[in-house]
Amino acid sequence: MRIAAAAALLAVLFASPALAQKSRPAKAPAVSTLLQQATGGDAAAQYQLAQAYLDGKRVKRNAQTATEWFAFAAANGQAGAATELAQMFERGQGVKRDAKQAALWWFRAGMLGDEAARKHFVEMFLDGETDDIGGPTGAAWLEAAANAGDSRALLALGLAYEQGSGIPADPQSARHWYEQAAFAGDAEAMFRLGSMLLHAPGSWRLVYVDPEREAKNTERDVYYSDRDTAAKAGGKDRVPDPMRPGMIEGEQWLRQAARQGHAEAQYTLGMAFLNGFDLPFDMAEAVRWLSAAAFGGHAEAFMQVAELAAKGQGFGAKDPIRAWASYDLAAARGIKGADEARDRIAKSMNQRQLSRARQVAQEMRGN
Repeated sequence: MRIAAAAALLAVLFASPALAQKSRPAKAPAVSTLLQQATGGDAAAQYQLAQAYLDGKRVKRNAQTATEWFAFAAANGQAGAATELAQMFERGQGVKRDAKQAALWWFRAGMLGDEAARKHFVEMFLDGETDDIGGPTGAAWLEAAANAGDSRALLALGLAYEQGSGIPADPQSARHWYEQAAFAGDAEAMFRLGSMLLHAPGSWRLVYVDPEREAKNTERDVYYSDRDTAAKAGGKDRVPDPMRPGMIEGEQWLRQAARQGHAEAQYTLGMAFLNGFDLPFDMAEAVRWLSAAAFGGHAEAFMQVAELAAKGQGFGAKDPIRAWASYDLAAARGIKGADEARDRIAKSMNQRQLSRARQVAQEMRGN
């Protein structure tokens, strides 16, 4: 990119055929001339003047003044100036290092047609150096990376469309990009897709109370966003029936991620089975997946396992040893109230139980 900027500069300096002759070396314009041209809005002059201040040639080095003239040049369509500014902020060259400012100027250079700048901006976004996707334009660049097989770009696009981060929220587009990564075996994509589908807002349809009339119901596929609206439309003959279109598929994707050891997917499954809202209540499945998530180091899962073990829910009987160890591990991970709960249950345990609980906790820390 610096080469491209240098080429643009040379094109300006050697635009005259007379100056291009080897026998008559180019003579740089006087600073006063450049200043006059730059002040008049000449982008090439603004770029040259900025470069002079940055390098300290013919004028006293002044990075602040250089950034100002580069900014003017970039605003006037000089892609090389935007690239120079991006590099200055990225490296901390003459200015305070600022990744977000660097990303803004890479984006500007990309908007001015610099393909390499577009790719650099996308890399910065994927690396978390900027959280601004750059609106629909930046999303299009990210999409190009996704179509080229970049798994991080697939996930980033899915998340952006799911949350509406910098672009309008679009669940169908989010699903499209998550699915591409999930079908390629990406556990994180499986988790995100499964979680999105499982937690998608439900809808309501109307069914007849009379089975014979329901068999002839021609409006079964008419959906309502909430129960009250459906009830009003149903009158006395029909009743609202809840629909959760993403429940089955969401569970399937979460299970696939969970089987690959994705702790957050395991925790999400466990809590869904425990609460009995997103999935049918199933204590055995809840304990299974919460225990798996805890084994994987998930802090909230340790707390849930501890609570269940302390009450004897899902474990056949109260298990103070498991509860103490899980509370201790949750406390070590910063879960509020875990240390107090651990100390409370310790009062009901004998020394042998406490010794065993400490041993279990230590073994878990080694995993």
